[in-house]
Amino acid sequence: MKQLAVIMLIMCMVLTGCMGSSKEASPEPSATPQASASAEPKNTAGNPPPDASQTVYDLKQKYDDDEEDSNPGIMPMYNVEQDMEFVFRFNTDLGSDAIGKTLSVHTDIKALPESKVATLEDSQLVDGKSVYSIKPLGFGVLPSDSLRATGESSWGNAPVYYIRLNYDLDASKPTPLKQPVIIPFTVKSDLPVPNLQADISPDGRLTLVWNEVPGAESYNIYSASHITMENTNEPLSGAEQGYADQRPLKIATVQGNAYNDFMKDGRGALGIVDETITSIQNNNVQGEYYITAVQGDKESSFSASVDTVALSKRLPRTVASEDNINLKLFKNAGVLPKTVPVEYIDGSKASIPVIYDTGAVTLKPSGPIDLPYSIQGTALKGYVQVSLLTEADLKSLAAAQSKGATQGYVEPQNSTDYVPAPDVPTIIDDNNSGSGATGTPGDPVEPGENLIDQQKENTKNKVEEGNKQAVPGTTIRADLIHADSALEEYLALTLINGETEISLQAFPEAQNARTLSDVIQKVVYQNPLILGFRGYGYDYEKLTLFVKFDDSAESMRAKQKEILAEADKVIAAIIKDGMSADDKQMAIYNYLNDNTTYDDAALENAKEQDFKEVDAKFNDSFNTYGILVKKIGVCMSYAHTFQLLSDLVQVPSMVVTGTMSGVSHAWNKVKIGDEWVNVDPTNNATNTGLPYLLYNSNDATATDVEYVMDKAYWLDHELPLFKATSNAYDYYVTQGLEVDSLEDYKNKLAGLLKQGETLVVLRVLADSDSSELMQKTAEVIKQYDASKLDSAGMVELGSYVAVQLDAAAQQ
Repeated sequence: MKQLAVIMLIMCMVLTGCMGSSKEASPEPSATPQASASAEPKNTAGNPPPDASQTVYDLKQKYDDDEEDSNPGIMPMYNVEQDMEFVFRFNTDLGSDAIGKTLSVHTDIKALPESKVATLEDSQLVDGKSVYSIKPLGFGVLPSDSLRATGESSWGNAPVYYIRLNYDLDASKPTPLKQPVIIPFTVKSDLPVPNLQADISPDGRLTLVWNEVPGAESYNIYSASHITMENTNEPLSGAEQGYADQRPLKIATVQGNAYNDFMKDGRGALGIVDETITSIQNNNVQGEYYITAVQGDKESSFSASVDTVALSKRLPRTVASEDNINLKLFKNAGVLPKTVPVEYIDGSKASIPVIYDTGAVTLKPSGPIDLPYSIQGTALKGYVQVSLLTEADLKSLAAAQSKGATQGYVEPQNSTDYVPAPDVPTIIDDNNSGSGATGTPGDPVEPGENLIDQQKENTKNKVEEGNKQAVPGTTIRADLIHADSALEEYLALTLINGETEISLQAFPEAQNARTLSDVIQKVVYQNPLILGFRGYGYDYEKLTLFVKFDDSAESMRAKQKEILAEADKVIAAIIKDGMSADDKQMAIYNYLNDNTTYDDAALENAKEQDFKEVDAKFNDSFNTYGILVKKIGVCMSYAHTFQLLSDLVQVPSMVVTGTMSGVSHAWNKVKIGDEWVNVDPTNNATNTGLPYLLYNSNDATATDVEYVMDKAYWLDHELPLFKATSNAYDYYVTQGLEVDSLEDYKNKLAGLLKQGETLVVLRVLADSDSSELMQKTAEVIKQYDASKLDSAGMVELGSYVAVQLDAAAQQ
């Protein structure tokens, strides 16, 4: 902000972000979007707990709307040969109508047409019944140089492939499936495939990290990108487009399991002038990256990619050249910029606060004074020169510094191999010792048609066995358990119960890393009574999910009882007869604002440990128990508490994950009419100084203050169901606090100050800059009470403008 006729101090505002993942979200688990049961309000108050004696089969019947079209699918097939031909036998003559529509192979789990890979298909009649086969054509997708050198047809080196089966194999007449059967398979790799992830540091720097592969001597880093003159990061034809025309190029070979030397100059992608100036970061970060493990002349298949396009809004590059303040001379402290436009790797820009290091300044009686600065949430830094700078100026600057949003949620760790190890058998049956790559020792799976037949029969046996397993009982009411499928409810019940080993043999659809992670994230984020979920990993051979919690099952159950007791107490205190759904929601929001506080100590502790873990004494601050029982916690605790209280009064809500100003964060969406509007109970008046910053707001308003939703909180293919386009329910609209011109802003501000308001927050839709707003604000305050000019403050956040009288007294 610029100084006008008066010096206006910036209010200290803390926008608290604390939840999320620096990993890319997992893709869709289904080919066709369907409406979710949770997309409609539940009317299940007082529902008893689920039947404690039910089996997995009973649970499936609850969700089975059409038993004739329900089928267990076919379990994934791992480590098949590069030229494997898959053969499917049908129980009927499919006829000519099915030609070209029956089978296809894809590189993305959605199995949409754009991800289809080139194949050779054949169909014939055997004893009057159709037999279809499909095999690779050419070198396949993402082929390595060595694979091309063989000159043979192959599936390629993609991490995972997906067969899409569109017709019922067992039906006595041609029967298209309402939902296609998706069968994942992997191609046998020379070495285990590394699990590649994106690690984004608190200062916005990207590092590629992966697990250590036993026996690997080195790792190759591959890159694929579009080179553009505009220096923007453009999407590639990745898995969702079948890697069309994409051939990653090797850019480096390393011995460790981390890489950020994208410029190959040893500076970690930083543009460093000297130790005091960093002018650019994420230098040359673009496109997609892959990793392979190397041992002698052996090389693994490609890992899953890190897609930097999807991460662009979290990866700053530099300060926009026209607004670069480095080495610039300023007259005095009053004209120092409070924000600068930072450019991200996709070319987009956002205004980010400047943090001045007042403790590193040496005052002198004459001549320009060097004032170091850094850009919040980035590695960018430098120094400006100020002609006149006093001790009082330094104190004022220090007091006005915004702490800003900071990443605070310790994400559950997923230790599952994205691609199963080469020694995981293709057919995993009860006689399997795990030593065969394509079947059981002594009874290997034969190539060709036998593979599908055996896996189909094996799947049937496994599912029948799994269906007999008991589902754990719980005392939790059914309406407080969020699930939209048998798999989701099974996981919700077992995780609420604190189970640490969960068999998945009854659910072939979950026996794939992409699907499983997507479902687990939804279940964990949408069920506030799953406490202390710290990490998980899937054992492909045992078909078992292993889970780690912060507390024992007994401790969790005790906390769940406390949570529900406190929730009932809160509801009894704040909810009155005759309240509308809107009144109930407002009562919950106001209760959290008035009775809870953000746990800065927990956030700082997690930050000190790079958000990989947190000291045990802070565990509760990251789940429902913190905010609801202890009255202190971080954003996920706020979001889960808001959801639980909403459940109890039948206000349909959900938890949302993403980022705010590039920092991981969690908030809520609430259904009003046909809209799922945004509500952020964390960033309230108590925690930020901005009342109702995001309350019943549409997605455009959320974007204006730099909220960006990720894909972790729900099944990806259902996310379009939860858009919010209307702003009719927004707090600032309904309260008449939105203005569309500078003159309206001036009149509204004057009216509210005359009513005795000392903090006024308005949303200004007019196209204006800070200096114009500052001038109008100064004019109003001068007319209202000129003595308040020197102590008043103004701050902008997106289209929000906050004016605080006696701001200096608030520091």
